[in-house]
Amino acid sequence: MAFAGTHFEVSPPLSDIVKHFYVMQSGGDFVTTTAHLSPNYEMMLLFNFGAPVRFSFAADPLGSMQIDKVAVLGPLRKMLNYELLPETDLLAVVFNLDGFYRLFQVPADALNAEQLHQLDDLWEVLKRTPSSAERVDLLKDYISTATYPAEEGALPLLNGADYFNDPFIQPAKAIAADADLSERTVQLRFKKYVGYSPKEMLRFLRFKQVINNIEHNAADTIDWFDLIHDFGYHDQSHLIKDFQHYLGTSPETFIKQIARKEFCTTKPGRRY
Repeated sequence: MAFAGTHFEVSPPLSDIVKHFYVMQSGGDFVTTTAHLSPNYEMMLLFNFGAPVRFSFAADPLGSMQIDKVAVLGPLRKMLNYELLPETDLLAVVFNLDGFYRLFQVPADALNAEQLHQLDDLWEVLKRTPSSAERVDLLKDYISTATYPAEEGALPLLNGADYFNDPFIQPAKAIAADADLSERTVQLRFKKYVGYSPKEMLRFLRFKQVINNIEHNAADTIDWFDLIHDFGYHDQSHLIKDFQHYLGTSPETFIKQIARKEFCTTKPGRRY
């Protein structure tokens, strides 16, 4: 086996919590490679069953940061660079909206090392499990029994998630109006339950659309001025600023990474 990436879909009611599972595995003859994952605002719980995986963000080189056994990543505001090694064996749980909060009962930025170490026993069980499919089934059972119901305060956000699909609506205002809340309350609840603000999300979604557009077009057919116009950027420097903010690189370098197939985006789904 050279390298394989496999998605495992999720059915209701677990799909309210988990978007999907993703497994990355490589053979012993795989050549070490640095890969890049696009920014995304989904929380991820990672189980690593191979050698420690080094990672960095944006334009920073790989250094001392590494994923040992269990790690949490997200919201991923910068491009993730990570090292794929021979005999890589990674399993990622990708959460929906408030799914991470429902499992850990704390905001993403409040999770501490002790809470993460509570998953060490689970890691041991998964490590001894022979197949990826069986590991995923074990995780499905664990998450189904360990998560809490959605809190009442999160319901207006979940009910108003589709507002992010309409470019003519300001989601925070619309959610606040529907739930008879202040905009500030909506913003604070977003930070608590999903780890980011509505304003952050709107900026990210626009940039994600640019990336998706580029990925689906050949490099020699990309018209940067059309992208600026179509996605509401003020000018070329505005677009370049977002490339630097999220990827730590220029549009030209990004195109080269796409051509070399070193850049990965999260599995398509709903826009938010």
